[in-house]
Amino acid sequence: MLFKSTGKHKVSILDFIPAFSGLVGKVALVSSFALVWAQELELSYEDFVFENVRLELLIGGVITLLAAFLYREAAPAGTLSPLVVMIPIMVAFGVHPLILGLEIGILGFILVKSGLFRKLISLAGEITKTSVTLTFGIAGIWMSANKLSDFFEEQYIFYIVLICLILLFIILLYTKKNWLMIPVAALVALCIPLFFGIQPQLTYHTLSVHIQPEFWWYSIWGIGYGFDLVTILKTLPFALFSILLWTLDTISIQEVEKIHYDKELGAAISIEKSFYMVSFRNMLGVSLGGAQTSSLWRSYLIPLFMVNRPMKNSAIILGVLAIITSFFSAPIQLMSFTPLVWAVLLFGIFMPFTVIAIKKVWKEKKSTNQIAILAFTTLGIIVNPIFTWIAAVLYERILWVVASMKK
Repeated sequence: MLFKSTGKHKVSILDFIPAFSGLVGKVALVSSFALVWAQELELSYEDFVFENVRLELLIGGVITLLAAFLYREAAPAGTLSPLVVMIPIMVAFGVHPLILGLEIGILGFILVKSGLFRKLISLAGEITKTSVTLTFGIAGIWMSANKLSDFFEEQYIFYIVLICLILLFIILLYTKKNWLMIPVAALVALCIPLFFGIQPQLTYHTLSVHIQPEFWWYSIWGIGYGFDLVTILKTLPFALFSILLWTLDTISIQEVEKIHYDKELGAAISIEKSFYMVSFRNMLGVSLGGAQTSSLWRSYLIPLFMVNRPMKNSAIILGVLAIITSFFSAPIQLMSFTPLVWAVLLFGIFMPFTVIAIKKVWKEKKSTNQIAILAFTTLGIIVNPIFTWIAAVLYERILWVVASMKK
């Protein structure tokens, strides 16, 4: 049997929650990446977003299955959601998405193999972790709420959707069933607009998925491969920036893991193995024409930690669902419906981060540390999340030096 296991490792209906949440989150995030790239590059291919989601689902599903069977401690490779807001800046600077993905993959392998990536993560103490988590949460809430609001011409529909989701989030949080929030958010964001006559466009597409690199980069993207020295050099700073975002992404996810996850399940995540897979995922995805940039699969891992289930069970289900979905048009078109995309990100990803961070700020005993966390968070939201990390790490180093001198 594929799912042969016993005890806590026996397959449960709960294993489908992280898998389904991860699938919905993947479609939402890839849709946002593809949409912003298409807008900024002024791509003319009509079905670019839809076809890119299909491609990324197929690639992600296959790699997730391979990792589940070959590297049990490797978390699935998902999407680096904070990078979406950087796409307009990258396009204006002359960054090519293919070169970006290849550079991230190569640099990622080097940094993980050398141990530098783990050292970057280990620099973060509790103040840094809380600051980064709160920054990601609040910035994500602001972006998602604005995008959701912009979709509705009649703003009262937006407020109905928002109020319903807030109430449901509070109820699920109070009843300790907040791992249900992603499917619940998806359902609400689909049904309420439908009630007001707003529906996703469902059109038939063939079952084939385009996986020819030349067809993608020349006929669909229409920008070629971009292999020239100037483009490579222009892209390099953003590749390094993306890897630094990996550390922030990892820190915030580890906070959720620490609070909710039972280590006895025997599925503690290996940072090295996970980011080897992420690096490979980046290079393979862009080589075949994908629009996303990979990191850990957040929309899968957060619900997984909350339902407290073994990683392998849900990962196998997730991989199978992703592959099957990539060949059908209707599920993707439903899950890439704009209100659903931003509702899932808002209440399934960014709200849990914010709640966890606020709890940690509240429990912090020293008021100076509380003020520092809020200040670093504000800096990151106004300027850039990287500055939250830098400022918080420096602050913790100063505290350590002062404490050492007193001894």
